[in-house]
Order: sequence, then C-alpha cells, then structure tokens
Amino acid sequence: MTAIHDTFSGSDGRSMPYTLWTPDAPPRAVLSVLHGMTEHRGRYTVLAEASAAAGIACAAFDLRGHGEHDGDPLCASLGEDGWQRSLADADCFAKHLRMLYPQIPHFCLGFSLGSFLLREMLSVTQTPFAGAIIIGTGHQPPAVLSVICKIVSSQVRKFGRDVSTPLVQKLSFDTYNARFKPNRTPSDWLCADETMLDAYLADPLCRRHISAGLFYELLSAMKRTGSKKFVPLRDPNTPILLLSGACDPVGDFGRGVRYVEASLRSAGCTDLSCTLYPDARHDLLHEEASGAAAHARTAIVEWITAHL
Repeated sequence: MTAIHDTFSGSDGRSMPYTLWTPDAPPRAVLSVLHGMTEHRGRYTVLAEASAAAGIACAAFDLRGHGEHDGDPLCASLGEDGWQRSLADADCFAKHLRMLYPQIPHFCLGFSLGSFLLREMLSVTQTPFAGAIIIGTGHQPPAVLSVICKIVSSQVRKFGRDVSTPLVQKLSFDTYNARFKPNRTPSDWLCADETMLDAYLADPLCRRHISAGLFYELLSAMKRTGSKKFVPLRDPNTPILLLSGACDPVGDFGRGVRYVEASLRSAGCTDLSCTLYPDARHDLLHEEASGAAAHARTAIVEWITAHL
C-alpha cells in the first residue's frame, strides 16, 4: 500500500488536505471517507490497509476546522455556513476522485458527523455512489432537537459561532458520557477500548471540544435527516450498509439506528443491511480489544466486494 498526501480545491477554492491510500495493483474500487467530529483523516489508516489488501483504494480529507486546518487546536468548528460548505466540499472530493479513477466504482463511508453529511448528500446532491456505508449515526425526535437547537442558538448569539461553552459541552459530549459513569475520562462514550481511547485523547490533531456553531449545524442536520418530510434517498437503488456499536449513545444504544433503518426501508431503499456490534460504543472502527473493529472492517470490505 502507498499513502499519497495531497490537496484538492474545496467548494470555495480553499486548499483541502487529503490522503489517498492505494493498493500495489490497480484498484478495482475507491472508498472515500467522511470522518467524525473532532477527529481527522489519519485515523483511517488501518481501514485503508484492509481495503488495499482487497484491491480497494481509500481516501479521506480533513473537514473544515479539523485535522490540519487552521483554527483553535482545541475546538472543532466548521466555520460560517460550514455545513453547506462541507456538503459541497464532499461533492468536490468525490469529483476529484472520479477524475483520478474514472472507470471503477466509487463508494463512500460516513462516520458520526460524517454519517449525517453522507445521509444528506444521498438526499440533496447529484453525487452518485455505487454504495454508502453509514457508521455511528442515529435519530432523535425533532421536537427534542428543536428545543436543544434554541438553547444552542442563544449560545451562538451570546458567545460566537467558533467557540465552545460549558453549556454546549454539557448538552453534547457530557450527556453521552453520563451514560457510562463512573467515568475514567471525559470521552468514555467514544470507545470501550481504553488503549485506543487514550491514543485518541493524546492525538494532537484531535480537537477536544466542538464549537457552538458546529453543534447547532449538526443538530439542524439531524432534524432534517430525521424528519418524515425529508426524502432520504435521491436514488433508492443505492446500496446502503448501516453499522453501529450496540452501546453507542449517538444511536440511542441501537434504537436510533433501527429507526434509521426502518426509515430507509419505508423510503424504498432496495438494498439495505444493518449490523449492531455488542459491547461496542460510538467509535466502532477503533474497538480493537473486543474484535468489533476488525469484524467491521472485514464486513465493509466484503460488502464493497459484493457490490462491485
């Protein structure tokens, strides 16, 4: 496997850093990755190795306000109009990869924050994928999200879009972490594998908090994708693989994921698979100790191979 580090032009001309991992032989498919909140593209190297071993190229870019982008190194923020710009960035990235590999199928994986970006892409953009892999997603009632949105909106007006606040932290990560008391770290909800969790917490490219603006835009996207009026798929024939930890609070310990699955089936999705991994928490692809991460990587590669 070869790792190529480069940039592509984002939706507003911004230089967007990305990594392309290629197998030793010409690839038979491409898998692009939309990473999660606060993390960065470099955390998908192990997935890329598994993909490359099966002849599948893998590529990931840093979302705005994440990874190698400028900004507060402790606080992830997509910036002004960040959600729509990030959707457009993902579309630009897909087109860039198609220029590099015009003759083979292209798949997309979205994790956590990336899962909601991908779900919206499948509804509102013209970007075609041979298949979509959605990991660490969920659903909350729109009425609940509306209340939280109003609270967070007031935080944006009072303190600004690109900073975090104690109330934003309490409503987001602290709420999830409370489900795993007594807590060893502020991020126990992410991963049951303590070694991998500690590596995440020590990673200088992983940001510790989310801005009020990012949290507001994420909540708004969750409202849109969870609304009954929202059209889940522009093309109902797009194959979809749903994966989640059964102990992921973002997915309401499996209940939210099953809701998404049922919604997709109701919308006419003709090729849909869903797997919940026992004892795994939010960061499924780093649950190494239990074997869930390895099983998930194998499932992804086998699913892509079956849909070539």
